[in-house]
Parts: sequence; C-alpha cells; structure tokens
Amino acid sequence: MESNGKYLNEEWYQKTKKKITRVSLIIFILSVVIGGILIALGVIKTKSSESEAKQINEQRYNEAYKKSEEKYATAETRLKEISEEKENISKEYDQKKQECDSLNMGEDNWFANKNQCDREASAIRQKIINLESEEFNLKNADYTVYYDIVHPKKFSFLSIIGVMVIVMGSFIALIVYVVSKRREITAFTAQQVMPVAQEGIEQMAPTIGNAVGEIAKGIKNGLEDADKK
Repeated sequence: MESNGKYLNEEWYQKTKKKITRVSLIIFILSVVIGGILIALGVIKTKSSESEAKQINEQRYNEAYKKSEEKYATAETRLKEISEEKENISKEYDQKKQECDSLNMGEDNWFANKNQCDREASAIRQKIINLESEEFNLKNADYTVYYDIVHPKKFSFLSIIGVMVIVMGSFIALIVYVVSKRREITAFTAQQVMPVAQEGIEQMAPTIGNAVGEIAKGIKNGLEDADKK
C-alpha cells in the first residue's frame, strides 16, 4: 500500500495500528455481548422452565387431592349404606333361621322344607358376607390419587456456551491486539536485549582481537619460512 508516495510510513502505520486495535476491541465487545446474551438466556429459560413445572405440579396436585377427597367421601357414604344394609339383612337372616328352626318335624315334607329354608338362609348369609368383604376393602383401600411430576428443563448448556464464547473472543481479541502492538513489543525487546548484546561484544572483542592477531602472526611466519626455503 502506498501513502504520499512512500511505503509503510509512520502515518500509515499509525492508521493501521488503530484499525487493528479497533478490530480487537470490536471482537472483545461482540464476544462479551453474545456470551452475556447466551448466559442470560440460559438462566432465564431455566427459571421459566422451573416456574412452569412448579405451576403444573401444583395444579396436578390440587386436582389429585380433590379426586382423592371425592373418592374418600364416596367410600364413607358407601360404608354407611353397608352398615344399614347389614343391619337389615341380619334381621332378615335371624328371622329366616327362626323360621327354619320352627318347622314341624312331623310333617311329611319337613325334610324338603328344611333344606329349602336353609338354602334361603344361606343366600341371605352370603349377602352379609359379601357386604362385610366390601366393607373391609373400602376401609383398607388407598384413596391417594397419583400424578406424574413434571421436571423442569435445564438450559445450563447455553450458559456454558456463553462462557466459552467470551473466553475464546477475549483470547482472539488479545491476539489481534498483540499484533497491533508488535512493533512496540519488538522495539522493547530490542531495547532490553541490545545493551546485553553490546556488553557481551565489548567483553569478547579483546579476546577475538588477540585470536585474530595470533592467526595472522602464524600465517606471516609460515609465509616467511616458505620464502626462505
């Protein structure tokens, strides 16, 4: 890119650096905004789901409780009816037993009449037994009405994604920002390294100079010996 007829001049560098810095800031802001929205969305949806599940469970509980009360009230009414029926049928049974016991054994058809009367008494007794069985079942029945509990949905994965977006966006923004400051970082590194390197060179110069002198002296002596021969 050319600016004012010169490549990579200071003005162009500063503009480019500002652009890159602005890009890093935009990336960071976008990541924070998007990540924050995802986190908030996860929390809000989870709370909404919990509230909805609570409302549904309360409604189902009230309906189940009402049905349970109705079933219990019906059972209580039936138990009262059974008690009255048992009392009436017991009187009928006692009368039938007395009738059977009062049959005249001297009659010719006594045996047939006795059997018929006993069967009728047994049928009445069976009614009492059936009522007692029904009464027992009603007294020991479970009148609880059960219902399915609704469990709230969890949207924590949205919050996790939001955190990851913020972390990744911040990391990318940092890399872009470091790129915009690369020249300053390089200059700072050189500023820190050059004095050390210069000091090392200065310390090594006499040693290197002596070594070069010795090498040159050796070469000179070798040439002189060759000329003499």
